Amino acid sequence: MPNAITTDASSLLTGNVLQVLKANNWDIDKALRTNAALPHDAWIAIDNTVIEIAKQRLNGIADLRSGGLVRNLPGGLGVIYDYWQTMSQGADAEQSMSGVTPGAKNKVTFNEVAVPIPLTFVDFSLDARTLAAMARNGTPFDTTLVADATQRVIEKLEDALFNGSAVVAGGNSLPGYINYTNSNSVSCTGSWGTTPTNIEKDVVILIKALETDRHYGPYILYVHTDEWAALRQRDSSAGGITYYDIVKSMKGIQDVKVSDALSDGNIVLVEMTRGVVDLSTAIDLKVVEWPTNGGMSTDFKVLAAIAARIKADDDGRCGVAFDSSIP
Repeated sequence: MPNAITTDASSLLTGNVLQVLKANNWDIDKALRTNAALPHDAWIAIDNTVIEIAKQRLNGIADLRSGGLVRNLPGGLGVIYDYWQTMSQGADAEQSMSGVTPGAKNKVTFNEVAVPIPLTFVDFSLDARTLAAMARNGTPFDTTLVADATQRVIEKLEDALFNGSAVVAGGNSLPGYINYTNSNSVSCTGSWGTTPTNIEKDVVILIKALETDRHYGPYILYVHTDEWAALRQRDSSAGGITYYDIVKSMKGIQDVKVSDALSDGNIVLVEMTRGVVDLSTAIDLKVVEWPTNGGMSTDFKVLAAIAARIKADDDGRCGVAFDSSIP
């Protein structure tokens, strides 16, 4: 009798790394961070480097974290999508003196939306002789490679937050603030550099677009480096205050920040609430390792399984507004 064909997906897992992950219930920390080639103090240096780099001028992701707009998903590598539902608006509320008058039946519809959660990563490796020499000589672990890889991973995450990702899985895409279907595209007044008085006018235009969609703040304004320079100019008619301070003083504006993920001429206003955006996190930013080439080298991977869910209600109202054509 021929062997039976199994449909158990776990039987298809081969290779040392996958076997170790499966044995540890897909927990990356247990599978790829214990019994490691590096000593404990080296891992402390690595983790400190990751934390330090993550704080440096990568504002969009950091703002979602500091605002508590994070959705931690159990399952690690096994989480491929995250979902949420939108709900149509029901009938209007009614009034009567008795309360027994039959009202209209509220019938709402639900739609499910999904985003893929790609792995964002950078690999590097160290040979066994280098690691052995470090251990023998007591040489501190050089975190330069870790810092560079972490920087590139976070920059990719930041770019996906603002501009979307090229990843498409199961027909589901991963849009960013600027290319999300329901983001509000507005036409602002003109150049900020040559005519800085346009700055306040344009922020009002962005706020008006969001208020029209019933989003009333708090807002964070993100700008490109050139527009950031314009914000540092001073308004002589207002006692020499900078335009940055003028914008910060506007009702509803929580903060104003520069983002390297934005192209020249791009500005984005985001309402920082969970109904507009949150950060689905299956694997937070970390470094893992595993042996290769029969143990003669060790591969390292700086990785994260993170995706921003940018949302609108069932009527297409969204708390993101942008202009991508300021001269």
